[in-house]
Amino acid sequence: MESIAQPLRRLQEEGAWFARACQVRLLWVPTQAALRATAIRCCSRLEYHADNHSLYVTAEAPWGGDRHRALSEAFVRRFAEKAEGLRQAGIELGPFERAPAEDSSLAGFGSTLRRACEVLKAPLRGITLVLAPSRVEEAALFVEELRALVAASLLQEVRWIVIESDSRHLELLVRELGPARALSVEARIDEAQQQRDLAVLAGPLPQQDSPAMLPAPWGPWASRGAMPKAAPPARRGERAPPSDEQLRANGLSPAYVKGGGQELQRLMLHGALALRQGRLGDAIELQARAAALCGRLELAREQVIHLLVLGGYQLAASSPARARESYRTAAELARQRDLPLQGAQAQLGLGMLEALEQRPEALQHYAAAAELSERAELTALAIECWRMAGQFANEQRAQERAIECWRRGWQLATTLDAAAARATSAATIAQLLAQQLLARGYGQEARELHRRAFLIEHGVEPGPEPAVT
Repeated sequence: MESIAQPLRRLQEEGAWFARACQVRLLWVPTQAALRATAIRCCSRLEYHADNHSLYVTAEAPWGGDRHRALSEAFVRRFAEKAEGLRQAGIELGPFERAPAEDSSLAGFGSTLRRACEVLKAPLRGITLVLAPSRVEEAALFVEELRALVAASLLQEVRWIVIESDSRHLELLVRELGPARALSVEARIDEAQQQRDLAVLAGPLPQQDSPAMLPAPWGPWASRGAMPKAAPPARRGERAPPSDEQLRANGLSPAYVKGGGQELQRLMLHGALALRQGRLGDAIELQARAAALCGRLELAREQVIHLLVLGGYQLAASSPARARESYRTAAELARQRDLPLQGAQAQLGLGMLEALEQRPEALQHYAAAAELSERAELTALAIECWRMAGQFANEQRAQERAIECWRRGWQLATTLDAAAARATSAATIAQLLAQQLLARGYGQEARELHRRAFLIEHGVEPGPEPAVT
């Protein structure tokens, strides 16, 4: 789609110029959450540009807390991975590791970068740090520290690519530096172009009373003369079209194959377009038609998914009663068809609705969603469900039930590797659980949970233990 291709082309063009123009110190890439991962990949791959001679290192840690120490540790780890790859390609780098004297300060992080530049050998010159913080806790401090890093005289061999998703904290800094020292490229999807793309893809809107099954492509054949219509003669080697029984034997719905699938696609695209254009009533109607069509096409899983989307649309239209009915229908259909993932999503929707009205049934729905997620072997989703169940129980002053839910979530989190755990709310669960245990006098276990939470969030061990009383 052109709406996505345009910002990526701009990013590639400006990134290529940044690779050539070594005097430019900073490339700022404001983007959307939907394009964040793609923008990170595009910027990281600029390392392979023919005019580039620097080593690219990517850091996505949140900018907050003990960020300097965490950044230094993450940089050293990533630098070691890069060095090993270069060594296999025949390029040796000098020995490099984090000096024990470097403290958890901005100057310590700068010292780590400076020493890394010193161990580089030809043909490598300098380092380009691709910063894409997953979270910025203090915007003013974030800008101030980057201003200091970019201007540091000892870091002239370090260049910066900063990717911001759904924020524009560095806009003022880029203007301060001017075009001679800083570039910016908007890697955002153009809404008007995306709507045009959707309209082209959607084609004509199916009529309300159109059949789910369109005419078969092998219709009657008419001769040029006065001969009556007849079936076309079979081509040499042509096989007869599959029968409905053959399609079902291969797991396909005859109605879907013979045109229902195309109608479903058009309904979905027109619904997405209506939502983009703010026509929420039309979007709800089209989504309901899509869900009903999935039922006629014998697509149980897809029907549940469309019912879940329909519930979201109805919530956006301030119709919680209709949304609750959609989620209940989805949950029951998922139970009948043994679809644990979709069942978990439906239970989450119901839990959210009940929690908004502070009904105790919310806890049952959250717990059901967690158990279904575990059954579907979706550990990350199960962790989130247990966290929400525990938080709701805590709000209802059912602390023992909250501890039980958080313990189940934490037990699941301990089975994940570091990167997978960091992508979940495992650290939050550990902190919440630690608070409850500390209040009950389990100080040692609470300290251990705080330590594990820090390790998950930052990837490094915390500094000296805070006093726990």
